[in-house]
Amino acid sequence: MISQYIDRNHRNWDERIPELQFAYNTPHHEATGYTPAYLIFGREPTSPLNRATAPSTNAAPPDETRRHLEEAYELVRIHLARAFQKQEKHYNLRRRQWAPKIGEWVWKRECPLSNKAAAFNAKLAPKFRGPLEVRKIISSVIVDLRDKSCKWIRHIHVQDLKSVPSPATENKDNESDADADTDAGKNNDHNIEANSNTDTETGNDDKTNAEDDDNNNEADSEDDDEAKV
Repeated sequence: MISQYIDRNHRNWDERIPELQFAYNTPHHEATGYTPAYLIFGREPTSPLNRATAPSTNAAPPDETRRHLEEAYELVRIHLARAFQKQEKHYNLRRRQWAPKIGEWVWKRECPLSNKAAAFNAKLAPKFRGPLEVRKIISSVIVDLRDKSCKWIRHIHVQDLKSVPSPATENKDNESDADADTDAGKNNDHNIEANSNTDTETGNDDKTNAEDDDNNNEADSEDDDEAKV
């Protein structure tokens, strides 16, 4: 927000703080339903634009202000709980929970940094390291790993891991693909055979129709000869 209102000289950005603070504290929050100013001060601030036309009101008694704020805080808790549930539902819509097991092989996400002196570009580096073996489960989301050279990698979050497909799973997938290809080949052969039979039947029908036409032509010729005699 600050970048939209500062001049080309970035040294005077602090002169806009009062206006930006007012703009930030006066809009109604989508989750709470209240403005930040009301939840802090118990009243809505008056804009400089409508200060002259705003009706003059006396300050509410402290007990009444406290009661209004307590009611507002209770509504805010309810609204925030609903907002959290809505966000959780949206977040978990396509998320599948995965928990690694001891002895399972995984890939670990890498976050390298580019190093010009070493001629190393992070964008060209592998995104995952492994496979690594899960050796210890610290918590539901933290595990210890060990590579094939028995070097330990401690306290890795499961969010940075992905499972390595087992050979059985890969063979099963390959068999499924092979079966699918075989079925497709059988279907193609069946379609070719059916088309061949159809073409053969069509050819026989054409041949039969041609013979019938020849017989009809011969009969017509004989009738013409008899008529001439």
